[in-house]
Amino acid sequence: MQAWFISDLHLKDLNERNSIILLRFLHSLADNPKATHLFLLGDIFDLWVGGSDVFQKKFQNIVDEIVALKKKGLAVVYFEGNHDVHVKNFWENKFSIPVWTSAQIYQLGPYKVHLEHGDLMNPEDLAYLRYRSIIRQPLIAPLADLIPGKFLNEAGNFASRLSRKKSHVRRQNQQERIRKTIHTYADQAFAKDPFDYMITGHMHVRDEYQVGSAEKKGLSINLGSWFEETLALRLDESGHHWVSL
Repeated sequence: MQAWFISDLHLKDLNERNSIILLRFLHSLADNPKATHLFLLGDIFDLWVGGSDVFQKKFQNIVDEIVALKKKGLAVVYFEGNHDVHVKNFWENKFSIPVWTSAQIYQLGPYKVHLEHGDLMNPEDLAYLRYRSIIRQPLIAPLADLIPGKFLNEAGNFASRLSRKKSHVRRQNQQERIRKTIHTYADQAFAKDPFDYMITGHMHVRDEYQVGSAEKKGLSINLGSWFEETLALRLDESGHHWVSL
């Protein structure tokens, strides 16, 4: 078993540096006989809404590589973030790649692993939680496929630029508070359902935090983002490893 985890790449087009790095990483997985799983934990793209051809064409090479890994036999799983929403019709219905919007538990080799994007971590972010409750309504999903992709792309890119600028400043100034939020959430999740690993994204702060007690311990890992450093997390029978790409 060799599982790989990435999140919060926020890719904007195929020509940027991180898109090229991702393509190289996906190529390496195709040539890696030990690789068994690839978990995409949300916000892989800076914007992807619904199943419009606009987004597929924009990132066609990446889509082709991910689908090729699925056909090769890797278990590829996509967790929606807050920048890639209502993508089930695209990834799951077209290519049989499971898409989740909530936390899931996977048994990976000897480890019980709790996985989610992480956008429910902060109970104080009321504005986002209200937005999430609206955007996740069952009636909203069909609209994502009806609204022209070109319009969604333009409007979403504008909103994303504003959000990213504010979020970057906020994260730079509040690193310790963000870590405390991650740790509190991990403690609560472990108390409800103990795990060996909890792997999340969203917070853009790379972090490892041990939960539990001497009798039962677990490790919470937040993947950070590719804004700082292009890292992937690998999990195998020997434990977890950060891999620079």
